[in-house]
Amino acid sequence: MNKKIIDANDRESKIRELLKILPRKTGVYIFKNYHDEIIYIGKAKNLSSRVKSYFHDNSINLPNAKPSDFAKKIKSIDYIVTDNETEALILEGSLIKKNKPRYNIELKDDKSYPLVAVTVGEKYPRVFLTRDRNIKDARYFGPYTDAGAVRKTLEYLRKIFQVRDCKKTRPGKDANTPCLNYHIKLCPAPCIDHISPEKYRKNIGYVILFLKGKDRNIISQLKVKMNHYAKKKEFEKAAEIKNKIEDINKLYREQKIFFPGGSKWDFISIARGVDDSAISLFTYRSGILAIINNFIVNNTGHLEDNEILSGFMEKYYTNIDDIPSKIFCPVDTAANISISDWSSKKKSKKIKIIIPKIGEKKKIMEMVIRNSKLYLEKKKFEKDTGLSNFYKDAIKLKEVFGLVNIPARIECFDISNLKNSFPVGSMSVSLDGIMLTDDYRHYKIKYVRGQDDCRMINEVVARRLKYLENREIKKRENFYIKPDLIIIDGGKAQYNTIKRLLSEKNMDSIDIISIAKKEEVVFCDKYPDGLKLDLHDRYARILIRARDEAHRFAVNFHRRLRDKDMTGSVLDGIKGIGEKKKRYIYESVNSIKDLKNKTIKDLMKIKGLNYRDANKIYKSINR
Repeated sequence: MNKKIIDANDRESKIRELLKILPRKTGVYIFKNYHDEIIYIGKAKNLSSRVKSYFHDNSINLPNAKPSDFAKKIKSIDYIVTDNETEALILEGSLIKKNKPRYNIELKDDKSYPLVAVTVGEKYPRVFLTRDRNIKDARYFGPYTDAGAVRKTLEYLRKIFQVRDCKKTRPGKDANTPCLNYHIKLCPAPCIDHISPEKYRKNIGYVILFLKGKDRNIISQLKVKMNHYAKKKEFEKAAEIKNKIEDINKLYREQKIFFPGGSKWDFISIARGVDDSAISLFTYRSGILAIINNFIVNNTGHLEDNEILSGFMEKYYTNIDDIPSKIFCPVDTAANISISDWSSKKKSKKIKIIIPKIGEKKKIMEMVIRNSKLYLEKKKFEKDTGLSNFYKDAIKLKEVFGLVNIPARIECFDISNLKNSFPVGSMSVSLDGIMLTDDYRHYKIKYVRGQDDCRMINEVVARRLKYLENREIKKRENFYIKPDLIIIDGGKAQYNTIKRLLSEKNMDSIDIISIAKKEEVVFCDKYPDGLKLDLHDRYARILIRARDEAHRFAVNFHRRLRDKDMTGSVLDGIKGIGEKKKRYIYESVNSIKDLKNKTIKDLMKIKGLNYRDANKIYKSINR
């Protein structure tokens, strides 16, 4: 009999047995393929019914149905039982975000929770919902889990306080034309100087007060203004403010998202594993759940619950300025440390540690305890299905190439240039098999002239290693973490260059290998003349992925520099376009093609350019 048929029969038999024992409870299910890769993660109110539905003949007619052969791709099924649908939703989102299964990509949002941004650095600040945490001079409020509710709240706030959400580059410029929002009384049209910056900022101040949960403060201030206009017999203005007060009260009653303000309480619980513990921290503001945080505390097997919680609270609240007035715990922590006394000395603030025994707070504590158990189960699942596989591959990598370290943190370097133009270097970083894109870095080659890859890679790696030599350099803390393995995109010469560099800097404890791209040959201490990689080996994927990421990052950076230079040469000689205006243009276009595709109207939207400038540029690049 054909081996594939045997495998298929064995698979079907195992799945049939598993379907019989699936619980009729709420939870999350995980499908894996024949390579033991997670291909789909879903949540269900009834695990048994939902999972079985994938193996019915009519499963193709299900909502969000997968390809007709989807069920045949499933080799094994894992599941986690949760206490309710909300917990299943949270766990499902976390697992999808970590594993990025193939068949979840089009259906799941892999972004963080949104924030409300107020661009206080602008002349006329905007208020809008965003996931970008790096907007210049912006104040942030949130994050919020219900984006739809926040959008409705912001729409209502704009109606009450008349603030803009558009992206016009130069509010106050007479040439601008007010948009529809002005005509339907949702914006005071700062784009045509229809409102002074001072009056506009007062409205922004009211919005910020609301976002901080200080609705009563706004109403008090507005009442003072209303009474002032009433005394002066300016009844139309007084009535306008009265309407605003009524609108705010209505919004306060009806809003579905609650903003921070008033009293703050923390609920903390613990779930115990064999060696580690999970701690959940729910923060309530004005009686509304605002923030959920989960933590893993290692090596707790020998400690009691109250010892773990006391130690956690002391460490956690050391770095928190806004300590709550009350902390609710499932056990008494006073046996080991008086957190209340400690907070009085360290933070000059008295807090109460309370064990809830009845009523609503006891119900909340039960929910927090369930969450900590769920989080511990989730982390155990991640370790069993994800990280453990990586470490098996990492240990194999160590054995094959005779490395000193298990390569948990890997940094890979590449050089990109074209003849002698714009030589650049790049660094990709991975930790436990996960690419840390925030830690990637570009390097412009500063000290090497001509086509000399070895000297270029030496310069780039030497500049990175400075952060391991000098703790005074101001940089993110991650740059002071020593990599277990450095990978060089290159051959034997590049390997020998960096090997010599590490020796000179007394950093021989860092492993070094190089990979020659075309032949996929690895050079290292164990194989100084090279060993060809077998790309079918799982451990090889760790190296190839790091190398490919560094190469992609370097090539993209090189291309951007080249395009900017070419753009600059196109702009040279245009009267009235100096270095400052060129810089604004560089920041607004990605390439010459992008610049040529812009109309005069598009060019006028670039900061610093008027009609005359835009017209000259358009004629110059399109002649």
